Amino acid sequence: MRAHEFQRLGEVLRDHSGAVLAENTMSAVAVKLGPVLREFDFPSMAHLTLALSRPDSVLLRQRVAEAVAVPESYFFRNRDCFAYIGDAMLPQLMKRRAEERRLRIWSAACSTGQEAYSLAMLLAEKSRALDGWSVEIVATDFSQAVLRKAQAGQYSQFEVQRGLPVQLLIKYFEKLGALWQVKPEIRERIDFREQNLLHSYEELGRFDIILCRNVLIYLGTDQRISVLDRLARTLSPDGYLVLGAAETTLGFSKEFQRVSKQLGGVYRLGGGYGASGADRRPEEADGAFRTVRLDKATAERLEAKARACGLSLSAFLAEFADVGLRADGTSQPKND
Repeated sequence: MRAHEFQRLGEVLRDHSGAVLAENTMSAVAVKLGPVLREFDFPSMAHLTLALSRPDSVLLRQRVAEAVAVPESYFFRNRDCFAYIGDAMLPQLMKRRAEERRLRIWSAACSTGQEAYSLAMLLAEKSRALDGWSVEIVATDFSQAVLRKAQAGQYSQFEVQRGLPVQLLIKYFEKLGALWQVKPEIRERIDFREQNLLHSYEELGRFDIILCRNVLIYLGTDQRISVLDRLARTLSPDGYLVLGAAETTLGFSKEFQRVSKQLGGVYRLGGGYGASGADRRPEEADGAFRTVRLDKATAERLEAKARACGLSLSAFLAEFADVGLRADGTSQPKND
């Protein structure tokens, strides 16, 4: 693939999905587009990029975006996140919704469905506490191909071995040849829909919990700001936004503040750390910080990660460091 072809692909991808191609991904992108070349019978990447410029290339643009921009997914990714949903978010929301007894959860950019089904299994495990409640799970993605797989609910042995506890596999899946099929009582809990996060989604209504994990890291600055603004208008005033562990709203939105210093990626509108005492963990006492000195190589790696997130090093550390950790200086770490 030539540089100008890679640049053209990047423009198409940014316009369609908001994703930004890193310069060092050219070879990987070329490999991912191999099936697209064969599907449309293009003899070379040059023919593909030329076809992308035509007004009637809507389907081709969709296929290119699906091939390049759809991230991997697996069951119960980041277990701490799902534990927090089950042990903190749901109990708090149930107290606040005691009269209406209705909750709505959105798995945005659901990919091949593992996140949505993980949520459905989590709720099924709490069926006694949720007896008499209406809990709706909406799962969306811009890719028609991954939505078809998600709706089918069929996964390989390799896929179910990635994060899915064996007891839940036995309880909520059935063997179907070489595949594992999600049982109907779990599939029926989820409403799969096609939705591009760059477009308006007001018709989806408001949600009490929104999971938009590992999406922002692929977007450009303008797209991050736009998506977070829409998410803020879609989230219930006392709801929760869950991002990926390496993602932040800092520098892109003033609408959100983190709920927990210890668990990254969980936000609410306004408020911030411990706005509601019920959301705080006992170990999150104010001022419980210790100073750690970083060696030069570690500091440089952290600075690179901070730049990738569009943050200064101090802002990056404040957002992502473990509870009680701040960086100071460039010497070797000291023992407390």
